[in-house]
Amino acid sequence: MRFKGVLFDFDNTLVDSAKVLPTAQWRAAELIAGYLGRPQHVMEVFSIIRRVEKIMEIYGVYDRDLFWRHVLAEMSVESAVDEGAMRRWTEAYWSEYMKHELFPDAATVLESLQGRCRLGMVTNTDGLPGMKQKRLEKVGVLRYFDVVVIAGEDGIEPKPSPKPFLMAVKALGLRPDECLMVGDHPVNDVVGAKSAGIYAALLDPAGLKGFAVKPDYVVSSLSEVVEIVFGKHF
Repeated sequence: MRFKGVLFDFDNTLVDSAKVLPTAQWRAAELIAGYLGRPQHVMEVFSIIRRVEKIMEIYGVYDRDLFWRHVLAEMSVESAVDEGAMRRWTEAYWSEYMKHELFPDAATVLESLQGRCRLGMVTNTDGLPGMKQKRLEKVGVLRYFDVVVIAGEDGIEPKPSPKPFLMAVKALGLRPDECLMVGDHPVNDVVGAKSAGIYAALLDPAGLKGFAVKPDYVVSSLSEVVEIVFGKHF
């Protein structure tokens, strides 16, 4: 075997989060526009949410309540907004987001690896304590993993810090160079893993992602990870 341990990201690696993201953002936009008495501006709010979310991700901010504050600022809303209202927007957002499903090959890949190597997950927080745990439970993947690190919670630095990766590797009882990280994000997953001395495989189905730090492998599907782990990938 090429690797004794494999670490996985969660969103857009094991589950198709991109498919449900627009619906979650739209639902939040509807509620925000309605709250402001501007239901006709829902498309504008939706566009702002999409832009704010991309910016917040770059800065490692995942608290959706904070997202809404930035959205409101861009809409020039100066009056105070009820905290309860923002929490309802966040809950509605996650209610839609949690409708994501595993990629078709995810369970098969995890089952192929389980018992033959150590499995871990390193995923960033959703910004709402306990939400990522609920999402992991919903799709039923926890049974495959020997360790799960939710970076950004419980004092753990978020990816791309090397610390959550090293924490996972230590919990697996392995060395960094015995492990492979699989993820879709060129910075959070590839840069983070390689800064910890871990090999990295970038999941890039469309072949469109650029990268500042070159991954050790670029795969178009999760099934290729099995080939890499068992030394059959050329």
